[in-house]
Amino acid sequence: MNFDFDAVIVGAGPVGSTIAYYLSKNGLDVAIADKKKQIGYPLQCAGILSNHIFDVNELPDEVILNTVRGAFLHTRNHILNVKKDESVAYVIDRIAYDEFLLNRAVDNGATFINQKVIDVDSEMGVTYLSNSHEIKSKVIIGCDGCNSLLSKSIGNKLDNFQASQMLVKINDEDIQSFRNSNENVDDYVDTYLLDDILPGFLWVIPLGENNYRVGFFSNHNHKIQNEILRNFLDANFEYELIEKYKGFIPIFDEKNKLVENRLLLIGDAASQVKPTSGGGLLIAFDACRMACKHIIGAIDSDDMGMLNEYEKEFRKMYLKEFNYQFKVQRTLGLLSDADLDYLFSKLRENDCERLISEYGDMDTQSELVKEFIKRGLIFKIVPTFLFKKVTKIFGFR
Repeated sequence: MNFDFDAVIVGAGPVGSTIAYYLSKNGLDVAIADKKKQIGYPLQCAGILSNHIFDVNELPDEVILNTVRGAFLHTRNHILNVKKDESVAYVIDRIAYDEFLLNRAVDNGATFINQKVIDVDSEMGVTYLSNSHEIKSKVIIGCDGCNSLLSKSIGNKLDNFQASQMLVKINDEDIQSFRNSNENVDDYVDTYLLDDILPGFLWVIPLGENNYRVGFFSNHNHKIQNEILRNFLDANFEYELIEKYKGFIPIFDEKNKLVENRLLLIGDAASQVKPTSGGGLLIAFDACRMACKHIIGAIDSDDMGMLNEYEKEFRKMYLKEFNYQFKVQRTLGLLSDADLDYLFSKLRENDCERLISEYGDMDTQSELVKEFIKRGLIFKIVPTFLFKKVTKIFGFR
């Protein structure tokens, strides 16, 4: 069979552009297909990345809006303050970052096709475009987001949370009052746990110059989320609304396939998203690294069965961490606002602010959970009447 490209990538977001860059840099003939006229728009994420970003991808200075070294964690009546000695996260201009990654891929030889993909044939390696053209490739890579056409094409069942976010301007005094703190307003993010939005949470992320992204994900639809956000902002700040955004966060399902025949999924299309926070960009960039070597191996050997090694490697690397986070998520889902207040009061009593500051990590929650279990703290902080349920969730004996 004659092929037009070694690989066709569906979706020119940050993940599609990254795998395109890796493959083209390694000498493969690569095309990226996307229907969007402006890559990266509209904004559909909180736009905050941990400093582990440099382990998995480039992050140019010009897309960094702010740095963060700590967080204020809120329930209705309690606040915890956790912090590091140095910056641990970057607030970024996601639209500019997406454009940077696509340009990097094109500059390294990838071909950009500004067309909508309407179907694929994973067995024959055919990608069908809305302009009635078709492209034949040795591998098809699905990076087409949480409502992935390619994922559905191989029988995966997709589920997601809805997410809403607003860009607002808030003065320093209101932020400090909200935190009950005089700490530097631009060095901290805020998270807010409310029983009405669990298993999601609300975030307040500083962009600098008094601009903040305020949003959350939950089981509510976008209309109800908009009302919740408005009520939260009205209750806590005087603010100026600049922009509104909405999107979806995929829910990882280990039953779903990442590979079938010549087709391979990465990123939101593969639901490679942290259950507790809804973030997935760093995981997806790491998955690009994994996928790249197996795609090259499959093409070099003309053995598409080698693509299955990507799925095996990803599961070995992340499945245990995801399962820990699902347990944390299910535990939080048991709690009312009163229970959350109790939990935070016990965290403070047991010097857990220091523990969270030391062991907490945006990307890997399992180490902190293990530390709580090892020290017996999980039974000191969880309301007594929930012991049996929490024990069952974590599998304690």
